[in-house]
Order: sequence, then structure tokens, then C-alpha cells
Amino acid sequence: MFTFLGRLATGHPWKICAAWILFGLSLTLIAPRWETRAQDDDIRFLPAYCPSVRGYRLLEQAFPQDVYASRVIFAVERANDPLTTQDMELIDAMVADLNELRQAEPDLQIGRIHSHRDPYIGKRLLSHDGKCALIQVALGTPYLALKTRATVDRCEECLQRRMAQVGGANLPQVHATGPAGVGRDLLTASADSLDHTTIATIILVVGILLLVYRAPLLALVPLISIAISVWVALKLLALCTLIPGFYLVNVSQIFAIVMLYGAGTDYCLFLISRYREELMEGQTQERALSRSVGKVGGALAASAGTVICGLGLMGLAEFAKVRCGGPAIALSLAVALAASLTLTPALLRLLGKAVFWPVGTPRRQLPWEARETIWCKLSRWVVAHPLWIWATAVLVLLPLAILGLQVKANYRATGELAPTSSSVEGLHAIQRHFTPGETGPITVLLESTQDWTTPAGQAYLAHLSQGFARLDNVAEVRSLTQPLGVPEKSPPLLREQPSLGGPQQGNLLAGLFKKVQRGMSDAVEQQTQKVSRQFYLADLPANEQEPARHVTRLDLVLKTDPFDPASVPTLDVIQTWLQEELPRTSASFGEVRSECYGVTVSSRDLAQVTERDRTRINGLVLTGIFLILLILVRRPWLAAYLLVTVLLSYYATLGATTLVATWWHHRPLGEVDWRVPFFLFTILVAVGEDYNILLMTRAVKERKRHGAAEGIRRALARTGGTITSCGLIMAGTFATLMLAGLGTLIQIGFALAFGVLLDTFLVRPFLVPAFTLMVWRGQEPAPAEEKIYRFPTAPGRHQRRAA
Repeated sequence: MFTFLGRLATGHPWKICAAWILFGLSLTLIAPRWETRAQDDDIRFLPAYCPSVRGYRLLEQAFPQDVYASRVIFAVERANDPLTTQDMELIDAMVADLNELRQAEPDLQIGRIHSHRDPYIGKRLLSHDGKCALIQVALGTPYLALKTRATVDRCEECLQRRMAQVGGANLPQVHATGPAGVGRDLLTASADSLDHTTIATIILVVGILLLVYRAPLLALVPLISIAISVWVALKLLALCTLIPGFYLVNVSQIFAIVMLYGAGTDYCLFLISRYREELMEGQTQERALSRSVGKVGGALAASAGTVICGLGLMGLAEFAKVRCGGPAIALSLAVALAASLTLTPALLRLLGKAVFWPVGTPRRQLPWEARETIWCKLSRWVVAHPLWIWATAVLVLLPLAILGLQVKANYRATGELAPTSSSVEGLHAIQRHFTPGETGPITVLLESTQDWTTPAGQAYLAHLSQGFARLDNVAEVRSLTQPLGVPEKSPPLLREQPSLGGPQQGNLLAGLFKKVQRGMSDAVEQQTQKVSRQFYLADLPANEQEPARHVTRLDLVLKTDPFDPASVPTLDVIQTWLQEELPRTSASFGEVRSECYGVTVSSRDLAQVTERDRTRINGLVLTGIFLILLILVRRPWLAAYLLVTVLLSYYATLGATTLVATWWHHRPLGEVDWRVPFFLFTILVAVGEDYNILLMTRAVKERKRHGAAEGIRRALARTGGTITSCGLIMAGTFATLMLAGLGTLIQIGFALAFGVLLDTFLVRPFLVPAFTLMVWRGQEPAPAEEKIYRFPTAPGRHQRRAA
């Protein structure tokens, strides 16, 4: 098959190039735009049975304005002193400017604006210490929509302009936060990450290729092949979103680009390295290219196959973001493999000998046995001291691996953002001056066929509200019966009335005051009840499956941060009490169904689902790669040891990642973003075993001809240069993720780069050959009749057939 591809690419280079261009143009015409199809909201990707998804759907039906809309909160804060009168006037001017913006630009979909002047919730928007005030702006777009990003930017520009007009150095700090503020920062960071990562990756690849080949055109060939494969792959992924159930996230685009440039460059290096060797043996250009594709094609297919297999197994995950993201990147790698085996040789054929300018066409060199390279010296050292080298390598990795075993996943939605971003600083300001749970209350939804406004319904809501309020970690409960967080009661009368004139005149005036106050109290109470019913009650019409239903909500504000794991036990107590309490009301009030929604609920569901997915996928990846290793090396103990070495490297990488995250971003020691172990395991195990396969299949073959010690030495010396070059390129491209603005990508970029470097410079040259030699030593070489799968390896620059 690969020989046929080689003949096709070299025999019809113009047709191959035209086919790729036409394929890309066709996809561009029919594929939707990536940004219109990408989604990032985790709640959309959780399984339907999760409590947060059930709560989301009921909230969507009963209170759609709280689902489809979002809100941005502007936190106006003074860190040390209370807000001054001038600050309050500035806030009033800001609110007036935002109202003007709402009227002038209706396309921004700005809704109601609340501040400390609001007669109903104004007190909740001014902190008790007087150091922070909030401005809540309701928006008509989801928090991760591009329109929301534009609206938040316009609102922020409006406020900054007002502050510039006031002038002075002693102005309060203003932070844009809330769901829309977080969404704006995530979208901005994603766009910046994509731009920075793409530019850095291209510069790195160009620099490495120029350094390796010292020929501009030869460095340009892989770059063109990879660029076209990136173009085609991204359009193909966008087209796949038209398939029901297939989703894309913005981070997948960044991952796909980095993987394509890293793996694509490796594939091209293997091919060009073999092409140069064929030319040095005196083959014509066309025959050299055809033979190169035929001989290296199997190695590249197996190399890509291990990574594609690992990523493809992510398609068995329940969490749709992982279920679609892994196969999407796997599909991108398949495109890169196809380009390296067809487009790259076609470009080399078209450029001819000019591709080697100015160094010229490769010439014959000394036989491999006559050369003295660093890998020849290193291989002799490993063969001479296998036990000492193996023990030293294990001792180096062991402390980091022990720390890595204790690492826990972090599921904070704001964990991707830098601590200095506006939304994160705003959240910290709110948590400093307000109850931490205000940033994300737990919403309890109650559905019944009975009307909640009846005396029985209100009595039951009052019972639940007071019961929830007694929980240790609950700061406040807001519901229909206590919309402001405290049980409703008649406002107190004036304790003192002015005494004017005699007692009779005073009594008349006091009676008048009481009547006026009662009238004002009744009016305020009626207005409060009207507003609270609009917010806390909803009616669902009857349909074919269900009768008409009435839904009410209770908002529980916790004392702890809703993203903090300490909030989860409180959620468990709330749900347990609902399960025990609701059946008791069926006789007096009727059947009631409850659902819970909020960031604490979705974070807990995300943790549970992804942990199950990670356990399942990691087991499948290990099983699949073990079977591949068993087929290739035909020795169970060797296949098992190769897996153990990569697992040791994986846990050591996790330990190093949490250390760097603590030192660099002041993250808690032992915590990493949940995506880090998920993607790190699959990619690192696949790439690490890929390098081990290239080494050990060569070692098995050399052992058959030269014995155990000489076989290990020759295998390490002959594959060392090529595999190390590929490892450096792969690690370098992963490291460009550290230039991203998202904390998750920074952690993943470091982890993948560090892990690949460990496999390249510690596991593959020391741990694997040293242990293998200790087992093989004293044994006879494999018998000649033993059938061994001959894995076609791509020879490096210094590899030659022995005379």
C-alpha cells in the first residue's frame, strides 16, 4: 500500500497538490464557520441523567430568562477605606451612562440595571463594610456568546470613559465579573491563545527545520504540508459539527493545531531522513522518494496509529466535550499523516534537487560502524553499567511520581483564567465584602400540580425555607415567602411619634401617623409580593404527557465559595433532606418533584462524570497499547515493563506540573485542572510508547543477529538521533501552549512538554534498555526460526545497513 502511495505521489505530483487544494477549497465552501459552531458551556455536555442537567431543563422551561440571558456585575471597590460620597455619585453616573447606552444601542441587548439605589435589592448590592458596591446589568445573550463579549466590552468602555472624565488618582477600582464577565475573559483568552500559540509554533518549527537541514526550501516543504493539513483538518472538523451529537470547543482548535504541527513535523522528518539516505545510496530522485514512502510508511502509520487509537478511545466518554474532542484531534492527526505520505513527497518531487540548496544533494558517508557519535558513546555506557543506570533513573523519577500520585483534579470554572484577569479579581472582591455564596447560589426548583400561592403551598415553602436556613453552611434562603432572605412580617410601626401641642392633639397626630404608615406598608408589601411572584413563580401549561404544573424556586446562598469542594457536602445534605421531606407532603399538598441547579451542582456532576470517564478510558488505553506492544515485541514481560515505564513518567510529570503551577501561578500544591491528567495520560502514554516501540523492535531484531548486549547497544545508537530530534520537536510544539492566556493550556503545555522530554532523555535511553539488558543478559539470542513482527523503523541520518 505504501509503495503504491509513493509511486502515486512521485508519478503525479501536480495532481496530488491540486487534489489537496481542491479538497480544502471544497470544505471551505460547505463547512460552517468554526466560531458559530463551537460551544464551551460544560452544562451542555453532561449526560442527561445528571441532576444539574435535569435542573437546567426545568429552569429553562419555567424561568427561561435566567437560562438564555446572562449578567455582568461591575464591582466598585476600595480595598482599605469605605466608599466616599463622591464614589457613590460616580456609581450613580455610571448607572446613568449604562442606561443611555441601553437606549442608544439596542442591539447590545442590555436589560435591567440594578444598583444600590434599587428599592428592593439595593441593600444587597452594598457591602456591610461600605467598601464595595455592585452594579448588575442583565444581558439577553448567553455568557459565552461572541455578542456577550462585545456587549461587556462596550459597557466597560462606557464606565472607563466616565472615570476618565472624573479624573484624579484616588478613584475606586472597577472590575467586570459575573457570568458574562467570566465568559468575556474566557473568549478573549481563547482568541489570544490561538494567535500566540499558532505564531510561536510556526516560528519554532521553521527554526528547527532550518537548523536541521540548513536548506530553506527543504524546511519550507514540511511547513507547507502541515499548513495545508491544518487548513483541511479544521474545515473538516467544522463540517463534522453538522452531525447530530458532535460538538466542538474552542480549546480543541488550539490542541489540533499544536498536535498537527508537532506530529506532522515528526512525520516529515522521518520521511525526509529516509529520502536523504536513498539519495546517498545513488538512487534517482523519483525512485528514492518512492522507496522512502514505501519503507517509512509503515513506521509512520504505526506511530500515528498509537496516538490516534488513544485519542479515539476518548469517544467512549460520557462527557461530550471529551467524547468529541479526542476523536476530533485524532481525525486531525489522520489528515497530517495522509499529507506527510502524499503531499510532502509530491512537493519534494516538484522541487527536485533545488530543494537541497545551498548545501547540495546528500553524498555518500562513512559506514555507520566507522562513525563515532554521542549516541554510540552513550550506548556503550548503558551496556557497561545497566543496573546502576536503571537505579539512578528510578530514583530521579520516584519523588515526583509519589507527588503525582497525590494530585487531585480542580473543577473551578475560573481556573482557566489568570488570577490577574478582571473577572477573577472581581469575584475575589465580591467574596471579600459579601457572602462568598452570592456569586453562585444553589437554586432548588419545586414542581407540583398544586398552586404554590395557596395557604398550604406557602406554609410548606416557609417550612422548607426555615429548614434550609438552619443548615450550618447556609447563609441565607430566598423564596416566595421570604424574597429578601428573611421571613416576611409586618413592618414595625414608628416607635416614637412627635408630640405637638396637648395630649389630645398628640393622640390625633399619632393616629394619623399610624394610618399613613399602614397604608405605605400595605403598598410596599403589595409591590414586593408582585415582584417576588414574578421572580419565584412560574406556570407550565399542560401537554399530552403531563397536566398543568406550577414551579417555584428557592435560592440558597452558602457561606463558602460555590466552586469550593467544601460546598459539595452541603449540597448533598440539601438533596438528602428533599428526598426525605417531599414524600411527607404528598398527602396534604400533593406530589412534588425537586431539582437542583447551580455552579456547585454542575461542578460536582462534572467531577463525578469525568472521573468515571478517566478511569474507563485510561484502562482501555492501557489495554489497547499493551496488546499493540505484545503483537510487536512478542514478550508479555517486556510489553508490561514498557507500560510501567510510561506510567512512571506520567505520574512524575503530574508531580512536576503541580510544583510549577504552585510556584508560577500560586495554585494550591497537589491541584491541577481536571483536563491535565485526562489529556496528559492519553497523549503521553501513546507518544512515549511510540518512541519505545521504535527502540525495542530494533533491539529485538539486533539481538537476533548480534546477541543481547550488542543488540541493545546498536539499537540505542542507531535510533537515538532520529527519536531525540522528534522528541525535541514534539516537546517544543507542546511548550508553545504555555504562551496561551488560559491557565489550563499553560498547565497542559508544560505537562506534555515535560513528559515528552522525560520519555526522550530518561525513559527511552536509560530505563528501557538498561532493564531489558539485565533480563536478556546471560540468555541466548532468539532462535532463527522465531517469528518476530518486523516493525519498519525510519532510519536516522546516521543509519546504514551493516556491511
